[in-house]
Amino acid sequence: MKESITAMYARKNFGRLLDKAALLGESYIIERAGRPMAALVSIDQMNNRKADIVAMEDALEKLIKKIKGPKSKKLEKAIAEAKEAAARLNT
Repeated sequence: MKESITAMYARKNFGRLLDKAALLGESYIIERAGRPMAALVSIDQMNNRKADIVAMEDALEKLIKKIKGPKSKKLEKAIAEAKEAAARLNT
């Protein structure tokens, strides 16, 4: 579960939070003035997320190849938009 913490708390406790993220897999949403600004997650969690996004892009690409045809233009467009959104997440 992602715990919300303030930026000041993160600043004062960064080493401890870093250890908990890296060693225990905990993750944190860092807020400033009550607004989410960043997240602290382990490198494994980040890599897994990237791998999931790549897998989703591959699945969408395979789906696009399967549905090619004159009646599938709206579906192709929706899938292309989903693929673009996934690509933005991967940056």
